[in-house]
Amino acid sequence: MPQRNVNLTDYFDNFIDAKIASGRFSNASEMVREGLRLIEQREREDEAKIEWLRTAAKEGFDAIERGDYTALSSADEIDAFVKDIHAEVSSALADGIRG
Repeated sequence: MPQRNVNLTDYFDNFIDAKIASGRFSNASEMVREGLRLIEQREREDEAKIEWLRTAAKEGFDAIERGDYTALSSADEIDAFVKDIHAEVSSALADGIRG
């Protein structure tokens, strides 16, 4: 198995020692591998979020091109619009729970 040397701050050195002492990990290598797995997972989740945002943006731009949008010109109109959406979503969720 390949080996690497790393430099740690005192904080992380003590953190590793504490996790090993707690029984959560058998050794520092296990803990580092777990940390790397978490970084991989976070990167996959971040990429999925970015893809979702790209899709949502495309859907929004497509809707604008079709003229399917509501123009709001004041803070009061925005507040009312958001409240209406909130009421619709709350009602739909309540119906789903009852249904």
